[in-house]
Amino acid sequence: MPRDRQRSLTGFAILALLALAVLASAQVALAVFTKTATGGSMTIATSTLAAPTGPTVTQVNCRSKKTPEIEVDWAATSSSYVTSYSVERATSSNGAYTAVASVNAEQTVYTDKGGSLAYSTTYYYRVSAVYHSWTATSTVKSVKTLSSSCA
Repeated sequence: MPRDRQRSLTGFAILALLALAVLASAQVALAVFTKTATGGSMTIATSTLAAPTGPTVTQVNCRSKKTPEIEVDWAATSSSYVTSYSVERATSSNGAYTAVASVNAEQTVYTDKGGSLAYSTTYYYRVSAVYHSWTATSTVKSVKTLSSSCA
């Protein structure tokens, strides 16, 4: 087999292994190539996209006959690659989750003021660190909104 072809296959094998490496702690392996896989040496730098940690969800206020508001906050990921966070909500812990916000990487709190929030309903939230099409998702946290009389 020609030498350039061997390098190309080796580079592909390394990339395939990294692409499959989704760690149990919701970290996603990233690989950055500094040269092409053919025609010379290849350098690979690896890192992980770690999920945000410690999400909390609370109903921030209750005003009689006003739509509930829920605050979601989290600890920032330790990954330097994160470009934004996606906040997702569901009415079941198993989903289906819908993105309710995309916030910049410096932000670690979001208040869900969605007009679709209802009284006496349990909502489930999760936060994902985002880097291009890669995501690493936090644990799921829930909150039950109060009744319309704030009880």
